[in-house]
Amino acid sequence: MPKTFTEKEKKLIKNILIQEGRELFSKYGLRKTSITELTKAAGIAQGTFYNFFDSKEELYFEIIELEQFKSEQFLENIVKSSHSSKESLRKIIKGIFELFEINPIIHRLYESRDYELMVRKLPPEKLENHNKDDAVRVLNFIMDMQQGNELIDARPEVIAGLLRAITMLYFHQDEIGRDIYPEVINLLAEIVADGLVKEI
Repeated sequence: MPKTFTEKEKKLIKNILIQEGRELFSKYGLRKTSITELTKAAGIAQGTFYNFFDSKEELYFEIIELEQFKSEQFLENIVKSSHSSKESLRKIIKGIFELFEINPIIHRLYESRDYELMVRKLPPEKLENHNKDDAVRVLNFIMDMQQGNELIDARPEVIAGLLRAITMLYFHQDEIGRDIYPEVINLLAEIVADGLVKEI
């Protein structure tokens, strides 16, 4: 007879799976992390894993969503501590690269094929809802950045695309030149902020 868990035990097991998943996915990636490794840390049978997640890809996705929430909090704090839209944009561009340095799973998601592998196994509606929520969050985020008599002169989806494009530079430090990379990012942050923010 399968073991039944109390709500408290379920919550604890799920948290352990998320914690262990974060560590293993960061270190080995999605393909090389097995469900056996994940369940061993939680002290559950391999088959019991499916009481919590339909696949290891869904666990990975939940971890990514949690990490994304932390990243958004990090960037929101930058906006709150800034005195102008230009300052917010400059700090956000620099902050994105800081996130990669301090967050190994986000770093790996962009650098490896993990995202592509994850998406293949996710239900389409889950990804669609995630993308819709993302669009709303970006819109709100851009609106929050606009302060006083300053207007960010571009559509939110274009700014989101621009930030994604800038993010990709992190993985081309060798081509850019590691010795000049920090100066390049600082200059880019200045140029983007000056170009996008207009006085009303």
